[in-house]
Amino acid sequence: MRKVQIVAVFWTMILAIPLTALALSLLAYTTENLTQISTSVVNFSRDVTAGGRGLVLEIAQRWPEVAGMIIGQIVILMILFVARRNGKVEESKSDNLHQ
Repeated sequence: MRKVQIVAVFWTMILAIPLTALALSLLAYTTENLTQISTSVVNFSRDVTAGGRGLVLEIAQRWPEVAGMIIGQIVILMILFVARRNGKVEESKSDNLHQ
């Protein structure tokens, strides 16, 4: 039992120490270069959209369509679920009548 605890602590430290150092270095890099990163994201957003409107405006304009499609798919799946369930109930009733 004691060996299992030592092995668990050992592997936890082997994973935790490098990943903590990686997280701290990424945080420092992000903090130092935040303005350059945000400028690059905005420029990319303008370059890939029609008319240079930006991804935020495009997504804001299209989200009702996406929400409608998702709701429609959920309704179709619920109809299929209820129809399949009713079909199984009818089959079991007809099987009971024949016996």
